[in-house]
Amino acid sequence: MEKNKINFEVCGLPFKIFVPFFIMVMAAVYLGFIPTAKLADGLTPSSFVATIAYLMAIGGLFFWLGNAIPIVNNYLGGACLLPLLGASFLNYVGLVPQTMVSGVKVLMSGGFQDAYIAMLLVGSILVMDRKILLNATARYIPTVIGSQIFAIAFAMIAGLITGFGPVKALFDIAAPCMSGGSGGAVTTLPKLYSELSGTDMMTEAGKFLCYASIANVVAIVMAATFGGITKNSKVINGGGQIMRKGVQEDLTAEKRPATSADYKALGGGIFMAFCLYLLGNILGNVPGLKVIPGLAWTIVLGIIIKCTGILPAKYEDNCVYSMNFALRALLPMLIAGIGINSLKFSALTEYFSIGAFIVIIIAVLGAFLGALLFGHLTGLYGYEAGVTAGLCCCNIGGSGDLAVLSAANRMNLLAFASISTRIGGALMVIWIGILYRLLH
Repeated sequence: MEKNKINFEVCGLPFKIFVPFFIMVMAAVYLGFIPTAKLADGLTPSSFVATIAYLMAIGGLFFWLGNAIPIVNNYLGGACLLPLLGASFLNYVGLVPQTMVSGVKVLMSGGFQDAYIAMLLVGSILVMDRKILLNATARYIPTVIGSQIFAIAFAMIAGLITGFGPVKALFDIAAPCMSGGSGGAVTTLPKLYSELSGTDMMTEAGKFLCYASIANVVAIVMAATFGGITKNSKVINGGGQIMRKGVQEDLTAEKRPATSADYKALGGGIFMAFCLYLLGNILGNVPGLKVIPGLAWTIVLGIIIKCTGILPAKYEDNCVYSMNFALRALLPMLIAGIGINSLKFSALTEYFSIGAFIVIIIAVLGAFLGALLFGHLTGLYGYEAGVTAGLCCCNIGGSGDLAVLSAANRMNLLAFASISTRIGGALMVIWIGILYRLLH
């Protein structure tokens, strides 16, 4: 009987300790005692203390529920999906006070998500074995391209099945889902279409964002579902390793410590991660280098540091500590914050139709299967390639990467997912630009 007992642990606390603290937070939020901050533009958001406590409380609770509910936990990405959809639903039905909504907006738009990504991105690169990183990167870009070819082909076939036609299905429905996240769907793609057609297409931004949001949820569900299906296949599922064992058999992976009792080391890791993120942003704004986004430059910097060995291993470990701190302490509240601030239930239903939904599912499936196939051919594990090179090309950007990787339990592959979102998104825009001229 003890084996079947559900282990309640939220924010690192057991039930009898968590509940009193949860009540404190809810009392402050819903009885009108939220600490607030005054901003110059007249906005009165909840303070960081109230905002973070609220997101930790509801995000942690939904995260635990997602892990505890059978089927939902293993096949529907519940640990990530419930905080995302649950927090968004609470906001949609008006159960999140406007002061708290404003506080979440200030926190998320003020860079909390960037801070999380910086720690994860730098740590996920520096935790990797140097030789494996070089080999995997060389095999990864062809996998991204193969995934996109499949996604385009599947989208056009879906257009024939649903009656939209190949052209409309590709350019109006599937392309926004693979154009580099919500920013690509809202700005890049409408601007590209406007230039190519000579007609103002910026009015389509809302519809494109809706389709990208739906694709994001589909990608999360597929990541968890295929993880459950392939978990017993040692040929397809690498258990978190992206390089197949037969390809890397001559490589000895480095053993890296996951954490440390030296909190100065943790602080140093956070500082270095933030600095590399800032330098990436600088390079992304230098004339001649703008073709590569700042986040992609952060990846490049991390790879340079790892491949050259210019940073002593013990300081690389500090960045690994910061990554694990972000993963274990901040993930549930981050996902809940994304749900309140970025995922809108109304947007998911405003442009919804069964036909569009079918096109999105088939296109996302094509991206996954294409990455799985090409990844296998280039020496990568199919599932890990499918999640990172495929599904992470079909979401709303950085937060989508976090959600998909969390559902797949592959957060250590964030560096590859970010390549898919940034570089892959740029490649898809190029594909769409070429095909638009050919097919119109």
